[in-house]
Amino acid sequence: MPAGREDFWNIGYPWPAILVYLAAPIIVAAVVYGLRRRSLMWRLGKPVEDFGPMGPRVREFFGLGVVDLLAHRKFVQRELYPGIMHFAIFWGFMILLLATTVAAIEFNVEKYLGREFPTVEYRVGLGFTWDIFGGVLATIGLAMAAFRRYVIRPSRLHSYSDNAIVLGYLGLILFTGFLIEGARIGATELNPADARFYDPDVAIWSPVGWVFAKGLDGLGFTASSMRNLQEVMWWTHAAIFTAGFVYIAIGYKHLSHIMVSPANIFLRPKKHRGALKPMGDFETLETFGAKDITDFTWWQNMNFDACTNCGRCEEQCPAWASDKPLSPRGVMQDMKAFMAERAPVLLATPEGETAPPAEPAMVGGTITEDVLWSCTSCGACVEACPVFINHIDTIVDMRRYLVLEESRLPETAQAALLNLEQRGHPWQGTTLTRTSWMEGQDVPTVEENPDADVLLWVGCTGALVERNVQVTRAAASILRKAGVNFAVLGNSETCTGDPARRMGNEYLFQILAETNIETLKSINPKTILATCPHCFNTMKNEYPQFGGVFNVQHYSEYMAGLIDDGKLRALATVSAEKTTYHDSCYLGRHNGIYDAPRRIAAAIPGLEVVEMSRCKERGFCCGAGGGRMWMEEDGTRINHMRTDQFLETEAESISMSCPFCLQMMEEGIGSKGVEDTKSAKDLLEIMDASLEGSGSGSGSETPISDPVGSAD
Repeated sequence: MPAGREDFWNIGYPWPAILVYLAAPIIVAAVVYGLRRRSLMWRLGKPVEDFGPMGPRVREFFGLGVVDLLAHRKFVQRELYPGIMHFAIFWGFMILLLATTVAAIEFNVEKYLGREFPTVEYRVGLGFTWDIFGGVLATIGLAMAAFRRYVIRPSRLHSYSDNAIVLGYLGLILFTGFLIEGARIGATELNPADARFYDPDVAIWSPVGWVFAKGLDGLGFTASSMRNLQEVMWWTHAAIFTAGFVYIAIGYKHLSHIMVSPANIFLRPKKHRGALKPMGDFETLETFGAKDITDFTWWQNMNFDACTNCGRCEEQCPAWASDKPLSPRGVMQDMKAFMAERAPVLLATPEGETAPPAEPAMVGGTITEDVLWSCTSCGACVEACPVFINHIDTIVDMRRYLVLEESRLPETAQAALLNLEQRGHPWQGTTLTRTSWMEGQDVPTVEENPDADVLLWVGCTGALVERNVQVTRAAASILRKAGVNFAVLGNSETCTGDPARRMGNEYLFQILAETNIETLKSINPKTILATCPHCFNTMKNEYPQFGGVFNVQHYSEYMAGLIDDGKLRALATVSAEKTTYHDSCYLGRHNGIYDAPRRIAAAIPGLEVVEMSRCKERGFCCGAGGGRMWMEEDGTRINHMRTDQFLETEAESISMSCPFCLQMMEEGIGSKGVEDTKSAKDLLEIMDASLEGSGSGSGSETPISDPVGSAD
């Protein structure tokens, strides 16, 4: 082999090898120590109840690893520039690590087993891979990161000084590595004074090293001085890498997410995204909600360390975008700092039982109340997070403490909860009853039609708010026209408890849930059809936590199925209209239903659908979720921002599949003074209007469109 490409060339073997083998266990020990130290902090939390079996977890993790981690799918799909940047940094250093590992294996195989690897070709290939696919790729990524962070400066990025340390550290590793290579090439393969080493044809296959060698030569370095430089830089490079890695492993400040984030992804609970974490048995709980890190689960505590501080959640958060104090990134980072301060106190005493409370307090101190009450529980933060952090559970746990332990919540929210407790619905002041909407309608109750195939779940808003009553009547009208055998609960229906649970009153939620579960079990419905995504999500994903397992569908899926099955055979052409569809957070992000509503819209002749800039997974909340419908709003109103996004499309109407969204968008349209030319409609209303002609013979009838796409 070319002498200049020997392992530990010019360093004085065997001492460098001995020191490398000593450094390796030091790094491993630092990683183990750091992980153990942090895991003790995490494990101050409660057990995770819904961990699930290990086999599917392993398969899913490696599936995610191949697609999301190795290919950086989530990064690139969401934002091209930072996606490419992160891909370049990750894979650049990964290739350098792999190439170094291969070289170490090759050295030991040759040294101790007497097996020689291919000489020139092998070394040339390894050098080229090292240079271009490792060093150059990583350098491009770091340059992109520096340009983005210090020139473009996106508003979501923070900790500029801290990240300068990280970029400087990684850049120094690359620079010293290239300098080592350049000095070696200059002293050997480009040194004609010694024919034993001289081989410029081999040197050129390490192009960056070749450039550095030429640069050193231009600066007046001789072969001897290059040898000296290479030796000094080799030890410097090794010391920088070892010290930096030990600091990262123990300090858990910079780049610690490299170790924690994969574990956070692998160990995440298997509950449905739309379901909040249950509190447990109220009879045995010492604290309701979370006032300390011991009240979270250990996985929630791990979330705090797994946060990469990338700001993707903050960028997507409607509360942050509308000048509210809530930043999901800020919550995670503040909780990370709180945990680092609080955990040693708890760990210093037996199970933390005699530890004094941390100052300031976690709830109302580290995380202020206005931050907690700003959340709409829309899930945009969870959707955006590349390491699967669940911000909503953490926020709601602290809300639970405020409500159940401290009785501290906004007055308007308290009034809604009181109404839920006393009347079974949150709409204070309504003059309607659960059955008012049925007057003049051919709608049977379950007592009148006990063999119904479908139980139409009307919901509080669908029955008690005038505007939404029209949507409920449209739903019943469509079911009749499709020949569906359905019934309603009427006065036996009560709130599913979604507002109570999101606002933190878990006790009231469980009372409402148990009441409904008992009612539903008594009639054993074949299918529950919900017109409200919040009711749908609660019954489908949260009632099973309390033994209520039912076949629940949102109307968008069910109606799309009726179209596919030919039960709605003809649609009257509506007047030419351009509409844009607004994705409800609890239908879209929380339950992944994006296609079905669009299939319904596409099947209505005369209706042209255009998309807003933020739609589907990146859809923008209406502002009503998380109990925010019953709270005053500071700053810019979220629904007004969404209305602006609607108006940018120049569509005549905005359509949706949620009663809360409908109210919020109608108010937004009114606030802009465009109610004469713009409108908000539920898809059920548009669909029912298009069916009017099929029953009465009025209007021009058009065969229904072929199904668009596949069912969600």
